[in-house]
Amino acid sequence: MKKQITLVVMVLMMIAGITTGCKKETGADAPLKTKIVGRWQVAKVETTVTGTPPTTYTGVAGDFLEFRGDENDQMEFNYGKERALGNYVVFGLENINLSFSGKLFNCVINTLTDNKLEFTATSNGVTPAETRKFFLTK
Repeated sequence: MKKQITLVVMVLMMIAGITTGCKKETGADAPLKTKIVGRWQVAKVETTVTGTPPTTYTGVAGDFLEFRGDENDQMEFNYGKERALGNYVVFGLENINLSFSGKLFNCVINTLTDNKLEFTATSNGVTPAETRKFFLTK
């Protein structure tokens, strides 16, 4: 009887260890990719192109930027007259690169909470230089 109880206890401990180890990371300790994945509504986009005055686009219903959690790290966005598919790459704790419409943007995340994402995207290797500040909500 002692052997059976010991065996049952060992099996339960193994199951508890496996379920604890496979727990999905959420909250403040989650990786950046996990935090940004999902569909974000566009509240505002401020665009500055070298040599022209800055423009501000205020989001309307249906405007979004979506980071997909697939193995290809695809992203899609639709705001104003712009609609594109692309890819994103996460670097460290606050940097991502976006690639879409033949352009590469280096991005620094300024604010990230459960319902707010703000980042500054600077074009890489494009003339004239372009900077976009995205203000997104969930």
